[in-house]
Amino acid sequence: MSEGPAPLTVSQVNRAIGAALEERFSDAFWMVGEVQGYDRDAAKAGQRRWGQIYFELIEKESGADTVKAGIKALVWGDVHAAVRAKLQAVAGDLKFQDGLQVKLLCKIDFYWPRANLQLKVLDVDPHFTLGDMERSRRELIETLKRTGLFEKNRETPCPRVPLDIGLITSDGSAAYHDFVEELRSSGFAFRLHFFDARMQGADTENDVVRALSALARHPEVEVIVLIRGGGSRSDLIWFDKEKIARAVALCPKPVLAGIGHEIDLSVADLVAHTSRKTPTAVAQFLVERAREFEADLSQSARSVRDAARDRLEGEAQRLTDAARAWRENTGTALAGFFEALSRGKDLLRASARRHVTIVRERLSAAPDRLGGGARSLLRSQSERLAGFKKECEFKDPRRILARGYSLIYAGGRIAKSVRSVRVGEFIEARLSDGLVTANVLASRKD
Repeated sequence: MSEGPAPLTVSQVNRAIGAALEERFSDAFWMVGEVQGYDRDAAKAGQRRWGQIYFELIEKESGADTVKAGIKALVWGDVHAAVRAKLQAVAGDLKFQDGLQVKLLCKIDFYWPRANLQLKVLDVDPHFTLGDMERSRRELIETLKRTGLFEKNRETPCPRVPLDIGLITSDGSAAYHDFVEELRSSGFAFRLHFFDARMQGADTENDVVRALSALARHPEVEVIVLIRGGGSRSDLIWFDKEKIARAVALCPKPVLAGIGHEIDLSVADLVAHTSRKTPTAVAQFLVERAREFEADLSQSARSVRDAARDRLEGEAQRLTDAARAWRENTGTALAGFFEALSRGKDLLRASARRHVTIVRERLSAAPDRLGGGARSLLRSQSERLAGFKKECEFKDPRRILARGYSLIYAGGRIAKSVRSVRVGEFIEARLSDGLVTANVLASRKD
């Protein structure tokens, strides 16, 4: 086995890497990339002696959200202050933060004992950042228009009075309190369906998209409100992202956006059904719709009331006219009736008088007719009575008794046969001039 070159030590390799890097990147150079991990580490800068901040510059796959390459970076406290001032000098609300596309003047910083490589930030080109933000924003808007998504959510019908509100914002934020307080003070019965979501930082896209999806499926939610508090222009970069813009555009329910920037509208604002500058303004929009509806209801109630009053007044007038006509017609009819009644009364009185006269005349003539008839009747009855008297006198039992006959009574009854009396019985004999009592000694039948 032949002997080759002696093996290198770790330090030799590291120093060689350092020398190669120094030869290739001896001077500072401009580099573009997206800031990542800055926000989390910036909070620790105040605890460090030199105020340095560690982060990463990444490059994403074209048209995708996956990271293609990344490199660690470092900005010292004094440089960070200068970078921040430079950004603000160009755009007062532009901040160095995660998600920002930046062009940095860098130098390779290689710590050979550990082979640690990182970029040391020396300067920033703020115009690149602004230009990139605007370019990306414009390209996204054009894409949304070309694919028919730019107006899609705006075409979604919005309920006239949405009371069930799906709210997406950060829990406990000023945006949350401003929005809720505005609704609460209105006095209307709004009902909130809240979804807590990060509204800044790398988690914003996924949180907002997840919240839109959940609230879109909620059966009671009528509209979805997407709000955040005031912030810098760079804070809005998450709402210029395609993922959020598409989620808003494709949401089946109207999305009301109040991202909270006084000058620029985010793409999410542009594709939303309705956009207002602040969370309070979005709440006022909802309250105003409720008030308009309430006013319309009141106007409708007044219209119904006025129509009913007019109808009642018309009907009352018609009833009054009908009553007046009825009184007039009834008075005429009664007058005619009373007149006819009066005529009838006169006729009846005259007829009664004539009848009384006739009766009186008949009564006056009655005694003569009655006298003749009565005398004839008395004479006839007297003759009948005389005949009857003679017949009674002729049939008087006393005349028969006077001729020698008698009536025998036995036991209080007339004895008509010898069998009616018994021997020894006392009998009575009625004679024409008296009564004889005798005892039956014997009887014999002829």
